[in-house]
Amino acid sequence: MISIADEVNGVIISNDNFAPFQKANPWLRNAGRILGATHSQGMWVFNWRVPNPAAPTRPR
Repeated sequence: MISIADEVNGVIISNDNFAPFQKANPWLRNAGRILGATHSQGMWVFNWRVPNPAAPTRPR
């Protein structure tokens, strides 16, 4: 899904921050690339969101 959205300059609708994929796909943090979805009073509400940066990984 991430690859397809990148290829077609698409918008992803998700409440996930895609942290494990941000390093390889920095465009995930660009404004206007991810919408968050909330179900409220019987209606779906979509808000633009910019995910928090992924936490640095520690060497294993």
